[in-house]
Amino acid sequence: MTTPPSFSLVTEPWIRAQALDGADVLLSLREVFDGSQPVAAIRGETPTQDYAVLRVLLAIFWRAHRADAAVRAGETFDHDMWREHAWMLAQADAPDTAALDYLDAHADRFDLVHPSTPFMQVADLHTTSGSRSSVERIIPEAESSYFSMRAGAGLASLSCPEAARWLIHTQAYDYSGIKSGAAGDPRVKGGKGYPIGPGWTGLTGGTTILGDTLRETLVLNTPLEALTAPGHDMPAWEREPDTAAERRSPVPTGPADIVTWQSRRIRLFTDGDRVTGVLVSNGDRVPDAGANIFDDPMTPYRFSTNKSTKAKDVFYPRPYETSRMMWRSLEPLLALDGDIPLARGVKAGKRPRTLDELAGLTPGVDTSLEVMNIRLTSASYGPQGSSASTTIDARIDIPRTLLHPESILARRAVLDTASATLAAARKLGVFAGRLLRAAGGEDAFQATHTDAVLAELEPDFQIWLARFDPLTAETTCRQWQDHVADRLRDRAQTLLRGAGPKALIGREVQDANGRTILLTAGTAYGQLLRDLRTSLPLLSPLPEKATSASDPADTPTQELTDAL
Repeated sequence: MTTPPSFSLVTEPWIRAQALDGADVLLSLREVFDGSQPVAAIRGETPTQDYAVLRVLLAIFWRAHRADAAVRAGETFDHDMWREHAWMLAQADAPDTAALDYLDAHADRFDLVHPSTPFMQVADLHTTSGSRSSVERIIPEAESSYFSMRAGAGLASLSCPEAARWLIHTQAYDYSGIKSGAAGDPRVKGGKGYPIGPGWTGLTGGTTILGDTLRETLVLNTPLEALTAPGHDMPAWEREPDTAAERRSPVPTGPADIVTWQSRRIRLFTDGDRVTGVLVSNGDRVPDAGANIFDDPMTPYRFSTNKSTKAKDVFYPRPYETSRMMWRSLEPLLALDGDIPLARGVKAGKRPRTLDELAGLTPGVDTSLEVMNIRLTSASYGPQGSSASTTIDARIDIPRTLLHPESILARRAVLDTASATLAAARKLGVFAGRLLRAAGGEDAFQATHTDAVLAELEPDFQIWLARFDPLTAETTCRQWQDHVADRLRDRAQTLLRGAGPKALIGREVQDANGRTILLTAGTAYGQLLRDLRTSLPLLSPLPEKATSASDPADTPTQELTDAL
């Protein structure tokens, strides 16, 4: 008798990670938890893959340490005591016996090529025509021949370790669109599975609180609800194996369920120890496109004015912005209800609950987390979500004091500073458009100049934010706005030097009030300085020579002369 093929994710190395010395390593699930190979973080092929694999590890960690039995028995679960103990184990690289026992108990369900219960797959998934796709179907960048780094053999098959990583990624982030119609799925029409939307994780703003090691990261991203969720909150590998059909009225039951949500039915086809083909069909639809699904503790949520009614508030998971992400991510990360003024009928969003819990950490975990290192990971999609588009991956350091509910004034100061920086940077794009108009062209906002100065300011803002002290908020905010104004004036003067003689001479144009004015490079620069004063209200007084202009035709002549 031949031995059936097997690839155990528990014992076989498949998780790409970065060792503490920076080297690349490959780990099994057991090695993540037994302390034999301490690593800093997961480092796979893409940031979204890192996040998807991390959430599988978290589901294991949460279920292994779940406290539902104690809660049902009427005992009080001391979350702070648990966290302090788990933190000590992580820092000492001691074996996590609870996680190791859990993996042993469910080892059969972590076999990638098991004949009847393959990990995150349906063993007998097939189409009536017997069709299947090449392995590039589950590798987003490989589906585009224009941008792929893969060719030839790299697209013909995958090793089991890499296939496991992309399998998890596909369940988390697969785009919407028409899928192969699986036999046995009553939703199939004409051999096709019609769109049900992207995977759950693709709808969210992935927020990871980073520790110095992967084990610390697991502890930091374990909120109370993940440990006290009811027993029926189970990850995919604890439930009855899926079939080709959607689960009956699937509704998330808690954190472990949602972070392993099976948005697709998938089957990997192997030849020896290589994966040579794949079938991807529709799985469990996210109910109501994610409306009021609050089971995911690692994403912010946004309030929907369109879907909410007087009787019901509706929130959706909020991905992070792919454009000017640093400046637009602070509100979903920091803001609480009442922090910022909102229009009538609009309600504040909800920040990730993992951050809410860290606002009240007790001694034992506190000292190394006064400034938190947070990784933000989001995906965006094309029209109707039917293609993968942009992935963002960023780091941001946030002082933990800003998360405290009572730190309202400090949060407002930080949020106002980010907003003022965005507004001022936009004025540079407006100024560049005015220069074009002064030279005889069309006045159009020049976004590239705004984006360039924001990218230039981002590292400085990171440092400013990490060092932010509520006790000196007014002074530090003024210093930051002065810094922004200096950078913007420098870039504006560079644009002036390249504006050309036509822009210097200018031309007559109609202003916003219908008046005919002479628009020159100089008047455009003078308007920029006034715009900066409006956008950056905390600016220190400028030298008299730079503030004497009171009419759009007047300019700060010395600055203009210096620029030219």
